[in-house]
Amino acid sequence: MPHSNPELWMPESPIDVFFFDCDSTLSLIEGIDLLASMNGVAEPVHEITQRCMATTGLTLADYRKRLDFIKPSKIQVQQLATMYGRHLAPGATDVIRLLHSLGKKIYIISGGIKSAILPLAEELGIKPSRLLAVDVYFNDDGSYQGFDEQNELTQANGKSICIANVLKDNERSLLLGDGFSDWEAQTTVTRFVGYAGLHPKAWVQEHSNFYILHTNITPVLALGLTNEEQINLVGEHKTSYDQGLSAIRKGLVLIKEPVDVHHPNS
Repeated sequence: MPHSNPELWMPESPIDVFFFDCDSTLSLIEGIDLLASMNGVAEPVHEITQRCMATTGLTLADYRKRLDFIKPSKIQVQQLATMYGRHLAPGATDVIRLLHSLGKKIYIISGGIKSAILPLAEELGIKPSRLLAVDVYFNDDGSYQGFDEQNELTQANGKSICIANVLKDNERSLLLGDGFSDWEAQTTVTRFVGYAGLHPKAWVQEHSNFYILHTNITPVLALGLTNEEQINLVGEHKTSYDQGLSAIRKGLVLIKEPVDVHHPNS
């Protein structure tokens, strides 16, 4: 059912920090599956990815098994970096630009390969220090060696841990993501917004208070800015905000009542 009452979805107090998932969110592709396709192991890797993203979350064993199947080379990871940029989600550049103009802190948080995501972060103007992802290591000849197994993002509930580590006391936060690992981090942020992208996860949709039903991410602006913030927007920023607002009014964003906010700084 479309919602036009802003009391149901507009934050009362400003959101200070915005976290964005990368794979199938900021970029519409699923990087690990593309690497698997390059090396002829798409089926077993996709099976693990779908299970983890849809219902169970990620474990270190699953993370290791996927990369052991794929054994991505340094060149393939560089190719993936190019593909991330080519498949940027509609509205992503405008959303990040607007949030930067308001002085918001912006993080990319991903269980993906950091070196593949870094060029995308740079393209969007996000500081390298605010890219939370996993280091993968290569031998001198560029062949796969291993990954940082101590990184929390390779383990269950890793995004919650990483978000808690970077948030300061009393900072209000929003996370946009498509998978189970994003959803399970909702207890650590002020507001979680689920995202369908090209491959919606039914479980995440069913259990999210806010859920964008299409690929354009501009609704996160209407869900993340206060009335005081939005009334001062002008030009292209106002256009981006209004695009997201229109999606809400057309019923392209699911909003549940009552809205449950989990983080104590809500």
